[in-house]
Amino acid sequence: MDSKSDKSGSQNTRREFVRDIGAAGLLVAAATGAPTVFAQGKAPISLSFWTFENPQQRPWLHKRVKQYTDRNPHVKVDFQWFAMGDLSKKVSVGYATGTAPDGFVSQDWVMPVWMSKNLLAPLDVSRLGYANYNAFVDDFAPAFVAGATQGGKVYGYPLWFYAFSNYINTNHFKEAGLDPVKNAPKTWDEFGEVAKRLTRKEGGKFTRQGFKFSMIAPVWTMLQYNPILLMSGGKWFDDAGKCTVNNVAGVKAMTLRASMVRQYGTEDPTDTIATAPLPGMDWLKERCSMFWSHPLPLVAIKSQNEKMAAEGYFKPIQYPGIGSTKGFSTSYGFNLVINAQVSQAKQEALHDLYKFIMSDPLDAWADTQPFPLARKSGWADNPAVKTFPHVDEILGARDRGVYLPRTVVYNELSDAMHRAVQKVLLNNGDIQQTLNEAAAEVDRASAALKKA
Repeated sequence: MDSKSDKSGSQNTRREFVRDIGAAGLLVAAATGAPTVFAQGKAPISLSFWTFENPQQRPWLHKRVKQYTDRNPHVKVDFQWFAMGDLSKKVSVGYATGTAPDGFVSQDWVMPVWMSKNLLAPLDVSRLGYANYNAFVDDFAPAFVAGATQGGKVYGYPLWFYAFSNYINTNHFKEAGLDPVKNAPKTWDEFGEVAKRLTRKEGGKFTRQGFKFSMIAPVWTMLQYNPILLMSGGKWFDDAGKCTVNNVAGVKAMTLRASMVRQYGTEDPTDTIATAPLPGMDWLKERCSMFWSHPLPLVAIKSQNEKMAAEGYFKPIQYPGIGSTKGFSTSYGFNLVINAQVSQAKQEALHDLYKFIMSDPLDAWADTQPFPLARKSGWADNPAVKTFPHVDEILGARDRGVYLPRTVVYNELSDAMHRAVQKVLLNNGDIQQTLNEAAAEVDRASAALKKA
């Protein structure tokens, strides 16, 4: 699903991503006892708001927006959503063409793109229910705060913050003579060998893949590749800003990324039924035994595999480590932000809307579990959270995770790495040459940005 609106429901026309948005110019909840009605005046006001599509998160946001407008009938909100991989590109097009929304949800990894162009309005934390800047930043994880603040100002109101886990099918483990706990792979070598034992073939054709990477979009490539690179000792950029995905550590990382196909023979990257709304479809349909994924809602599992949901033969575990490095995954999140180009009246209305949206964190958990909220207060100690299956593993992965590279050329980097993985896995491309090409492409984008 590319785009929809709660007014017309019609799909927006696709536009190509405009890379240079320089020409365009230029999120806690309410404190205890917040009023029921959030109003900033009775003059009619119309807002546009964009977010990403997710079967639970988007409907909850839409519900909260509707509750707000029902209580404040003078406020109208044009609510639209896009596939996660398309959202930032749609917003970039909007800024470049003068059609950007008044407010939107920004992935934390593209916050530097907006802030470097002064495209976001700083938030007044007192309007969001916080006493001051320190009270606001103390309510969120430091890694998330670092991506939402700049120069002592807040530019993002954090929504959700979570990480990937290695989801395993415990029935498949037992069928292969593996204990889901004792044999949970903790190193990359164990990971490959366990995946090999889980794999099933008939006449040379896979009937079950032991492990499956997602290759449906650049955002998934980056989320899954990021920890492999970092655990291999690599970095995305050196201190001078040069892309280093093609150095020795980078080659090691891509070699490991390809090892499920080239070394262990546990995956066929061309054999998948994954979709953008459900990238883990192969795992949900038991066509693979392990899959790296964001927290999987029980309703999502049940919608595709009622037996798995009812019998509970699944479990999230931590990523395998590489070398002496203990396993970790990618942690990431989402911010409510405000377009710096909109009027003061719209900015004030969006502050009130955002405060209302986040004023009931337990409602957010009830509708969007097991996606953890970014804020620390008001929800994590509730029994409804603590009793969710495997919540400790989900929160543990988030707390140990590392964030995606924060760079103003993130979109170019993610596109280049997605093409690199495709060349290596689908075309059997040479790893060093492919990474050289990707690094050169990113460096050209960085140079073009500096020149502009």
